[in-house]
Amino acid sequence: MRIRPSVVIALGLGYVLGSRGGREHYDVIMRQLREVRERPEVQSAAGVVSAQAGTVFHRVRGLFAGEVEPSGTRPFRPVAAHSSNGVSSVGAH
Repeated sequence: MRIRPSVVIALGLGYVLGSRGGREHYDVIMRQLREVRERPEVQSAAGVVSAQAGTVFHRVRGLFAGEVEPSGTRPFRPVAAHSSNGVSSVGAH
């Protein structure tokens, strides 16, 4: 089982915000967070995520503005309608 980074961040934030450990524990957590943020692999992953988020933002903005690029494919696949026996009816005309 793989633990998602968002879960780790949420747990860390919950601890920091709800901790009764005092300022010393808070300082230790913040120092560790800074150390993790400064690691090269975290920096490169953040760069990739940032670039992908920018691309997605521009595509979504284009969709809402009606400036969709002709890609030859539909951006979203239809939800398959299943009959009572579980057979998909999409594409079966």
